Amino acid sequence: MEAFKMINPFNILGINENPSPRDVKDAFRQKIRSTSRYQRAICALAYDMICSKDSRKYMRFGNKFSVNKEDHFYYVTTGNYESFVKEIRKQKSLLNERDEYGRTLLYIAARNGFHNICHFLLRAGCNINEIQIDGSTALHAAAFYGHQSIVELLLEYEANPRIRNKFGNKPQEEACSQQIKDCILSKTDDKINSLLNQLKSHGLAKNLVVIKYFDRIIGKKILRNLDYCSEYSTSHLNKYWTLAWHGTRYKYLSSIMQYGLQSAGTVLSSEHRVSTQEGHIHLNIKVGSIENWANAIFISPSIFYAADRVYSERIFSDNQRWCVLVETRVKPSSFTKHKQTLLNQRELLPGEPEDLEYRVAVKSDEDFILRVESNRNVIVTALVFVNLTFLENIDEYYQGEELFANSEAERALFQ
Repeated sequence: MEAFKMINPFNILGINENPSPRDVKDAFRQKIRSTSRYQRAICALAYDMICSKDSRKYMRFGNKFSVNKEDHFYYVTTGNYESFVKEIRKQKSLLNERDEYGRTLLYIAARNGFHNICHFLLRAGCNINEIQIDGSTALHAAAFYGHQSIVELLLEYEANPRIRNKFGNKPQEEACSQQIKDCILSKTDDKINSLLNQLKSHGLAKNLVVIKYFDRIIGKKILRNLDYCSEYSTSHLNKYWTLAWHGTRYKYLSSIMQYGLQSAGTVLSSEHRVSTQEGHIHLNIKVGSIENWANAIFISPSIFYAADRVYSERIFSDNQRWCVLVETRVKPSSFTKHKQTLLNQRELLPGEPEDLEYRVAVKSDEDFILRVESNRNVIVTALVFVNLTFLENIDEYYQGEELFANSEAERALFQ
């Protein structure tokens, strides 16, 4: 992170030179959610310059400020990971220090959205539930200022979501988005088991398979009841059709188990039409030589690509984080292969195929309302939940792929 010399904090936050405390806080809350680490750093520094009463920290020249003191609080404010870690390792007692407003290092890092610093502090043993003067915790800060990845990290390290601050609010009650609120509320729920019971009650699921690696649970798979939705036997699908994966959101899983995967625009009922998700390519947009790229079903031969957070939601279930995936079989010759279309291109794992997207086109308008899945080229065979900690530590494609690849042997256990 580059050093900041002379800055105008009022310009950075987009406020006048004599703002009220509420104006400052509202402007900061809006801008600190930037996806740019640099923008979050300069925004956090501007906020501290305006709010700080410690004359040793900054020198003011009109509307501009310069930094006088670069210490661990400066580094955590600006997200300078390397310098921060260096300071802490020289003097570990700094971990317990608070700033002039009684805020802990973890709270500041969570508020400003610096995931790697939060992770370092948690591994270093910081008290995750330590309260600030206003009774808030780091989880309150991450939720209030809109940093979902840090909310997930704190919950993984057992942050207490039931602590109320002096305003009488729990973290979920201060969350700036419904997604973050849902994430916190799901912390102690066993969402996988409750979904299994729901699907079994409707005859859509067979059973749950637990996938282990060296006695550690790394995945859970809900096997679909294929008796009513496919004219093909499971052994036929397993032998002749191609295995592929699809990342999705938890709330769509019941519908997917009932109707299978459908392309954007498909009408499932008079009240339910499949829509293109935010951040995905919309209908009637040309990609390469294909006129209506999104008019198709998209799956991937790589479980790791399908598990990217752009496609796969992260959920908490039974105090652990999981990626939400769908296991499918696709009819040979019914799909075309393409390079990844992620805006932020991910690096391939050693051994991972270069053509990471399979596109199964919808051929005509009459395909838009489909009830019988056996007439389709993609058959959903299972829902898969992959332990996120395991997934994040995979460094070779074949190291994890084979662990999730074959549900046929598992399915035979329940015939």
